[in-house]
Amino acid sequence: MLALDLVERLRQVSPAAANALMTVAVKNIIPLSAVMGFKVEEASDTRTRASVPLKRRTRNHVGGVYLGVQVTVMELTMGLWLFRRFPPGRYNALVDKVEVTFHAKAKGGVRAICEPPADVFTTLDNGLRQKNDKAREWVPVRLEDFEGKHVADARFLAVLKRY
Repeated sequence: MLALDLVERLRQVSPAAANALMTVAVKNIIPLSAVMGFKVEEASDTRTRASVPLKRRTRNHVGGVYLGVQVTVMELTMGLWLFRRFPPGRYNALVDKVEVTFHAKAKGGVRAICEPPADVFTTLDNGLRQKNDKAREWVPVRLEDFEGKHVADARFLAVLKRY
């Protein structure tokens, strides 16, 4: 049984406990996320949400959330969605390109939301039917502050290979 399968069993009993377990897993795999205070808030096959608080280690010189932290929380949130949909071991995923548009200063903590449209699912699913198949698709992520103000949009060109 894959670790993600265990998380899904736990999610049936307690979604909050499953999200906490995913947060710990990400922090162990990507230590930078622990320094940032990364927290998984929601993880499903269709939507993932994660947040990072504003604190000394995430604050830039003008008092907002550092650009690198904003992009990293968006990438990690997109990666969680990919791993839920396309589990490691069966698939390998990498980011080939990133495009980010900033709309407002992140004056407090931020929350990234990855909720790709149906055509993203279709493109990736159709491209990964057999062993050694590859698929590429842009995966969008929205960044908001904790009050819901739109801070940024990103899109990540995800490249997946089926093993």
